Amino acid sequence: MDVYHKVLTKIYSITDGRDNADVDLAELLKKEGFFPSIDDIRTFMSSESWIAETDRTNIIRITHWGVAEARRSLSNVPDKAKVIEKESTRLISAVRELLVMAEELAGSPTEDKLKPIDDKMSESSTIVNRIRSNF
Repeated sequence: MDVYHKVLTKIYSITDGRDNADVDLAELLKKEGFFPSIDDIRTFMSSESWIAETDRTNIIRITHWGVAEARRSLSNVPDKAKVIEKESTRLISAVRELLVMAEELAGSPTEDKLKPIDDKMSESSTIVNRIRSNF
């Protein structure tokens, strides 16, 4: 979890997810050890619309987008697109290995070369099912 998400989840826990609760960002960042980066953190979180600044210096409020992002971050649910991308890369690798095994079988056919092919096909099928479950 990056610094921004750590701070966001801290704000979320302080406010109990309420977007009308004020939080002293300076005090929070002092406690967490990120105070030297207060301007960068405030700017980034504001640009992402996770927080809203108030009239008072360093007093912020979490927004409903910030609440949603904090909940997503706390649930540790991986991004489905990234999971699909990662599993697709695994599938490509497994299918390439399967192709090499099939070519070796064609070059010198022996029965002992079938078991690794069966295993690789099973592995490929499992990867396809993991990809399918993320759509």
